[in-house]
Amino acid sequence: MSIFRLLCAIMMAASVTAAQTKVSGTAQCPGKPGESHTIEVGDHPGHAYTIVRGACTWTKPFEIAGLKSTGDSAAEFSETDASGARDQTSRVGTMDNGDRFYLRTQGTHTMKDQKYENGEGTWTFAGGTGKLKGIKGKGTYKCKPEGDSVTCDIDGEYTLPAK
Repeated sequence: MSIFRLLCAIMMAASVTAAQTKVSGTAQCPGKPGESHTIEVGDHPGHAYTIVRGACTWTKPFEIAGLKSTGDSAAEFSETDASGARDQTSRVGTMDNGDRFYLRTQGTHTMKDQKYENGEGTWTFAGGTGKLKGIKGKGTYKCKPEGDSVTCDIDGEYTLPAK
């Protein structure tokens, strides 16, 4: 009987893994944030802590549970120096029906001649509202400058609680 229970547990775990749904999107963010505060550390040139607030536009929306993302806002904390930065961000995404999802990101970006060059990192869902309540998932992102903005390609997977 215990072998039967073990097989059932393995099959249930496999079905939970299979229930994960792929998600991807592309966001375009202004090159300059809406609000920014920087504090120089003073131990070497260019070393600073910065917190910024900004919003991005979905050029290819996230599609989750039949909903499409329409907006995105964020608060980001970065430790920077001449070569780049380590970033942590809290993001709020808005869906076309008004539901929201919350993301936490962490990553790095490089600088060249004091200009943003490339960024990448990981993200995890930190919750949601409405149809997205209890969402779980994670993924990666890669960003690159395009003109006066930064374009980020986001890939990952999610699960929603069973109803």
